Amino acid sequence: MNRAVNLAEVTAALTDARMKESTVWTLPARWYADPVIYEAERRRIFSRQWLWIGREAEVAEPGQYVTAAPAGFPLFVRRAEDGTLHAFHNVCRHRASKLLTEPSGRCSTIECPYHGWRYRSDGALDHVPLFGEAPDFPKSELSLFRISVETWRGLLFVCLDPEAAPLIEWLGPIEEAFAQTAPARVNFGREATYVVECNWKTYIDNYQEGYHIPPLHPSLHRDLDWTRYRVIDFEGGSLHDGPQRNRSNHPGSYGWRFPNFCFNSYPDGVSFLRMEPVSHTQTRLVYQFWTPEGAGPAELEAAAAYGIQLAREDIGVVEVVQQNLNAGVYERGPLSPRHENGLYNFHEMVREAIGPSVEA
Repeated sequence: MNRAVNLAEVTAALTDARMKESTVWTLPARWYADPVIYEAERRRIFSRQWLWIGREAEVAEPGQYVTAAPAGFPLFVRRAEDGTLHAFHNVCRHRASKLLTEPSGRCSTIECPYHGWRYRSDGALDHVPLFGEAPDFPKSELSLFRISVETWRGLLFVCLDPEAAPLIEWLGPIEEAFAQTAPARVNFGREATYVVECNWKTYIDNYQEGYHIPPLHPSLHRDLDWTRYRVIDFEGGSLHDGPQRNRSNHPGSYGWRFPNFCFNSYPDGVSFLRMEPVSHTQTRLVYQFWTPEGAGPAELEAAAAYGIQLAREDIGVVEVVQQNLNAGVYERGPLSPRHENGLYNFHEMVREAIGPSVEA
């Protein structure tokens, strides 16, 4: 991933310089527990960034759909009869009912289960049954609220901003880093989901540094040369470089894209992770494990077991950290210029997105 790393190192140099000028500090503890901060994050972060919500295969055929609610925004993606993907807020324009109520499925029409309002595949209001005569009824103005949707590497991404920049631009150096380390073709294996008692930022803080690897992850510590582990920041995210210590199934390329998408790519498989806010106090972790074409059940289970063990180790510590963030004793802490530049990069993006209107 040399070229991708070179692109990232321009931003990384600025981060490193800032951290060496003087001690830099974490976000205030209150930002990990305050519902006002969380609401600002929903509106100013999660409504403006690309979000991974599922697999492209779930909407492969005409009429197939998936629903999701990242950071509390209900939405659905559906494959139209002509093969086009459409995404909308899952909100009827009449009285705000959900239109599609199952996690996934197939429907020939988009019809509200509450009063029967029906919409075309492109979101336009098509039929209003038994509504009565309403002067100047603005039918053409009552289309569904549109969302941007794209796919990448078999994954389904949405952005609540219909004018969002293309997904490939948003991914930035991740695309090249992934391409250089992932198998040419992979198949979906399995998914693991956990609801964790922590703020979404607490979990990302943990992901964004390798400082905790020796005491917390003995298997990962055996596989990676921790002394050479580094996080290379770029505008909008970070690439992780963990050199191989011994032959293992883990070394490759890893990375995070603001706000909550992570990937692990290595010759023996690929895994993806999202830290999806449920509320200001809970986070849903969704892991997916993909294996190369031709790999059998044993290879899949080995890769998944490895990833799930690491996840459980991380979950245990972030829940303890969150308890102490809530306790009112800790306010903020210093960030290591050697190991925690990834946290600083993340925290600066949060600060910029939230802006000065929310008091620290």
